[in-house]
Amino acid sequence: MQITLSSVVNTILCTSLMLVLIIITLKYKFLFKRLSFYTIILCFLLIAIRLLFPYEFYFVKEIPVRKVMPQIYGFLYDDVLTLGNFNVSVLKFLSISWITVSIVLLIKFMLDYYKTRYILLNMRSVNDSDIIIALNEVNSKYNKKVSFTLVSSSIISTPLLFGIRKPIIALPQIILTHKELCYIFEHELCHYYKKHLHIKLFCEFITVIYFWNPLIFMIKKLLNKVLEFYVDAKVNENLTEYNKIEYLECLLKIAKLQQTNKQSFFCTVPFSIISSPRLLERGNILLNNSRHRNFPLINRLFLLSALVLTIFSYSFICEPYYISEEYAENTFNADNAYFVLNAENTYDLYVDSVYVSTVTKVFDPKIPIKEE
Repeated sequence: MQITLSSVVNTILCTSLMLVLIIITLKYKFLFKRLSFYTIILCFLLIAIRLLFPYEFYFVKEIPVRKVMPQIYGFLYDDVLTLGNFNVSVLKFLSISWITVSIVLLIKFMLDYYKTRYILLNMRSVNDSDIIIALNEVNSKYNKKVSFTLVSSSIISTPLLFGIRKPIIALPQIILTHKELCYIFEHELCHYYKKHLHIKLFCEFITVIYFWNPLIFMIKKLLNKVLEFYVDAKVNENLTEYNKIEYLECLLKIAKLQQTNKQSFFCTVPFSIISSPRLLERGNILLNNSRHRNFPLINRLFLLSALVLTIFSYSFICEPYYISEEYAENTFNADNAYFVLNAENTYDLYVDSVYVSTVTKVFDPKIPIKEE
């Protein structure tokens, strides 16, 4: 088991294909309405795990590629700079740049976390007995009860959940009824106890590593929406139609506050949950929250397909087809071999008039080159 250039390229290509398939699937309402949020989240996590383990295993089947790939690899391995005894190839430069930017983003990621936590902890603590009673009422429904820090500020325009350890719930300064408070806490605590903050942290870590891939950012945005939809459906699972309307009215009340509050504090760092999807989308989801129960076969097939594709992506790897110079120099000579120049500036090697391989450069100037 090892990490090679080919294994990284294979990982990027396979996961990109899987990401595109999921994005296309979620665009079709027919499929989206029949897939449970649990299935979609698991598919996202499968892809994220695949990205974290770009390994080449011993059982992998190598697929030789004669076109384009040898030229690209030749370019990547060519030295472009020499610093003393250290040669810098294009691949080394790109690798160092990738690692450096990822480290910088990781440091920024951590600084943003501590900055946000500091800002939240310096907000006014909530001592209102009605709010505390509503929180305790909702929290009592969970077996493993966690203590939440409650804060409030005028710069908060929407309820916010922050932090895996010692979590903080920040509330906007708005008058809310007991029922509305319960709906808000039901929503935020569901995020917390369902480990959605862990999922967001994991996805942020993937984003830090693959910062250059726009598909990762598209999927992260989609995942945030799916997590919101999941919690909306979960909160409304046992509610009556009248209660669902009350819940939507609560969301509408918060949405109006977001539009009027121009100096809102918006947290984009991990360890936080902020409602982001449009109200109309969330309303449609609430009216279809039983869909995953009606289509178990579709969900199982979709999840199984994602699992099979992930495993299959480890079973093969594309490699540039060439012969090592050391082997070639000791095997071929001007008496029994010749090159044929291709249009792609590669060379087909023939030994005793039999094709052997395609190489990116002539490894022995004594071997003749023919046009055809």
